[in-house]
Parts: sequence; C-alpha cells; structure tokens
Amino acid sequence: MRNLDSDALASFVAVAETGSFTAAAERLGRTQAAVSMAIGKWEERLDLRLFDRGHRRVTLTPIGERLLGYARRIRAIEDEALATLLEGRNESRVRLGMPDDYLTLFGTALMQRFVPQYPKVSLDLQYDFSHRLEYMVENRELDIAIITQNAVEPKGEIIRLEKQVWCAAADRYPERENCIQLALFPEGCRARPQVLSALDRADRRWRIVYSSSDIAGIQLAVHSGDLLTVLPESAVPANWRKLGPEDGMPELPTLRLAMVLPQQPRLPVRQLATFLRAEFQRSLVEPDGDINAAMLMA
Repeated sequence: MRNLDSDALASFVAVAETGSFTAAAERLGRTQAAVSMAIGKWEERLDLRLFDRGHRRVTLTPIGERLLGYARRIRAIEDEALATLLEGRNESRVRLGMPDDYLTLFGTALMQRFVPQYPKVSLDLQYDFSHRLEYMVENRELDIAIITQNAVEPKGEIIRLEKQVWCAAADRYPERENCIQLALFPEGCRARPQVLSALDRADRRWRIVYSSSDIAGIQLAVHSGDLLTVLPESAVPANWRKLGPEDGMPELPTLRLAMVLPQQPRLPVRQLATFLRAEFQRSLVEPDGDINAAMLMA
C-alpha cells in the first residue's frame, strides 16, 4: 500500500472523534454500513487493527492513536489546498455558538490567531445554553458549537477541560454567611445542578437571590453585593477572590467543553474545527496531569 485513501481517512477521523460508526456516518452523510465497510477494508489493506470495537463504544488502538494525529494533519492540508483552489467560490461565513461565559477563553484565540490565519472566513458568534446550541447545530441554524457536555448523553468531541471555581468580589466574604446567597445562571445551565448538589452534599444552606442568562449580569450582581457565584476558571475576573475547600466551599466537577459539528461540514467550518483542536486539545489534561485519550472521542 503506497498511499492513504482520502475518503478512508475522513471515515477514520470521524469514527475516532465520535467513538461511534453511527455518529460518524451521520457526520459524513453516509450510511453506517458504508463507514464500517470503509474502515474494515482499510484495516485489511494496512494489516493493522485501528479500533477496538466494544459493546457501547469504539475506541482507538495504540496504533490508531498514533495514526490519528497524522490523519488530522493530512485532512488539514487537503482543506488548505481546497481553500486555495476554490478561493472566492465558497461561502466563508461560519456561525459559531457557545455559552457566553466561554468567550474569554475562546474569543482571544479566535481573534488573535484564527482570524489572521483565515482572513477570508467571517465569524458570526451567537450565545446560548448548551442544550439549545446542540439543537441549533442539528437544525442547521449553526455551523459549529462549543458546549458544556452533558454527562448523561455526551455529544461532540471534547476539546477542553475547564475547572469550575467558586468566586466572590474583592473584599467580600459571602462564604462566611450561614446561608450562602447565590447569583447563578438560570435553569437550563448544565453547571447549575452540579453547583447546588455540591452545596447539598456539603450540608451548606443556600439561596438563589439573582439569576441572569448572561455573564455580564452575573458579574454585575456579584460585584455589587455579598453574593457568591461559580464560573469557569477562565471567566473569573482578575481581581475577584477564588474560593475552595480552605474557605469551606465544596469541590466542583470539571467541565468538559465539547465541539459539535453538523453532517458534512463546509470547508470553512472544517478549518475552524481544525484550528480549535490544534489550539485547545494540546492542553487537554486531566486534573491529575494524565491525558485520557478516550475523552477525545466522548
């Protein structure tokens, strides 16, 4: 075998990133049988087993993990070549959605590195809760979304692990009150149940006194009063107090930030997805310092 088939590479990457032949087929706009057959024939030609086919998930073998990096780079080079050949002939607007408390984390990378690298691509940024963003991608209202992954029904490809942080305004100590006064995102926020469950397990009394669907409202409420909130670590203002067990606050689970793509994404969408992987998956490390390769395919 003297070359790597492009269609087989696309199928391989899709299965690796979704952990499922069915989900990969949906992304590629092909049948599950066609994707499974393509991978099977490719493994036969390579005389290598690239996937372990479990009952519930498909995971990469060690040799498959080695191939995945090369496969993504080859796909990126193909997209770069197509972008050069088809310049001016493709729709360059990409509708990107995310919860607005992730803007600090992703916005800087997008404006400082993606936009200069792809000057022909225009970004249309929209904010909403993760469950709505998933729906918008499925219905082609968005081209790509960054979401907080639902642990019960995980969707998308994990690109970032983000610590949740209890925080309060400078020189304010709301954690010392017998009943903690909270400012949180409203129902529909996937982190909110985790926050309240953590307080219940720690036997801390709490009361939600302020809700806002945007981070500016949360920050204003916390800055103006003796309120406590929880934010992704990257979204905590620099002068705020970060609280932890030493302050009597319970540990919080790590957020899994995932990228959701539609079936058969257009070239500019694939370029953005490739950029986000390269920018953020290199720092995809568990809190104990170990990378979990299976998480890439959650």
